[in-house]
Amino acid sequence: MNREVTSFGTSVVLLYHRIGPMKLSSHVAGQYVCPRVFAWGIDGLRQGKWQATSLDACIKYGTEGGENSEDHFAITFDDGYLSVYEHACPILKDRDMTATVYVVVDTLGGINLWDKRAGDKEEKMMSADQARELAESGFEIGSHTLTHPRLANLNDDELIREIVDSKQKLEDIIQQDVTSLSYPYGNFDGRVLNAAAAAGYKNAVSTKLGTIIEGTSMFEIPRINVRWNGFGWHLRRKIRRATRATEIQT
Repeated sequence: MNREVTSFGTSVVLLYHRIGPMKLSSHVAGQYVCPRVFAWGIDGLRQGKWQATSLDACIKYGTEGGENSEDHFAITFDDGYLSVYEHACPILKDRDMTATVYVVVDTLGGINLWDKRAGDKEEKMMSADQARELAESGFEIGSHTLTHPRLANLNDDELIREIVDSKQKLEDIIQQDVTSLSYPYGNFDGRVLNAAAAAGYKNAVSTKLGTIIEGTSMFEIPRINVRWNGFGWHLRRKIRRATRATEIQT
């Protein structure tokens, strides 16, 4: 796939949110991926000769290439739900795999307030101690801001608080550098991009569909949103769509 775009092979970043049985009453029921489907999805890619990597390695391979043209994928989780800690991370550990978990810093140990305000289902978030534990065991912990706002709608002071303060606060919690940011709702503009770079992040991920290729902006990393049926041909079809989207954009 993607041979027309790059000779490096395909590099994709998968985006997950909630891990567990679907709650049909939720506004975002499709975001729930049951643990078995999550495992089937990543196992199917690996059986198809895809190489599972960290986000940094996936970005590097997609933009710079390597010694061969293997396909690579990285796994990311937005929001920091407790279900990710309880269900997804053990599955990844059993397979000696890693992921990047983007947490909403001020909701660690609490609930998904931004969803609840919109009338959606209440979900528990992982705690600060659990985020630190994941970081110590090899998972990357990234910032998903302090409160999950639409960043492009904020004034300058609010924007700096969400991007800069979340980074510093999270670094104090996990005692490691925080180098990656995820934009809530995939919402950003040029001002947000500049603020993220100025804050000292190395990269930021979006919800824009695509694959990573030479020239991909480090602060507009595309991802593939994996939903309840994200395994087998459904997941392969999403990857093909991401490949086509990249081909059109280039």
